Amino acid sequence: MLKVFMILFITLRISNMNIIRKVILAAMFTVSALTASAQPRALGVRMGTEWQVSYEHGIGPSGDFLEVDMGYELIQLVNLAAAYDFMIARPQWTSKGEWGVYAGPAAKIGGAGLGFYLALGAQVGLEYTFDFPLQISLDMRPTVGAAFVNGSVSFYGGGVIFGGLPSLSIRYRFGE
Repeated sequence: MLKVFMILFITLRISNMNIIRKVILAAMFTVSALTASAQPRALGVRMGTEWQVSYEHGIGPSGDFLEVDMGYELIQLVNLAAAYDFMIARPQWTSKGEWGVYAGPAAKIGGAGLGFYLALGAQVGLEYTFDFPLQISLDMRPTVGAAFVNGSVSFYGGGVIFGGLPSLSIRYRFGE
């Protein structure tokens, strides 16, 4: 997985493509790299202070999953985020569909212009999978890290402010 992030970062830094093309290329590469096995998967969008293409890949029978999101922050930064989420509970609140409460560690890289940032944090959320292949979730992903701009390093705290606000995700589930 580290190789995927390194290749994506290098592609984004050395390319002369505009931002939209970079996002599309990196999202296509990430999704194709992660869809190699027959675990449950979901593809959709994550909306909040960030607008992202979102991909989930189930890991094992416990319901744990890897989430990879790539998109655009409202503060005009392109970003790539990943979280390994542990399924904490599956409450039986409805007779149809399936609820899930999850949390796990997260990492994020992003940039604009001459700078970029690296951040670590956590993600916590609640999801509902309908009895047809649609999933909706509400989560928060606060992060902190370092910003590298024009050769200097500074504290990146934007992830605490913006990541602490809820995001809504809508995904199509497949591969089960």
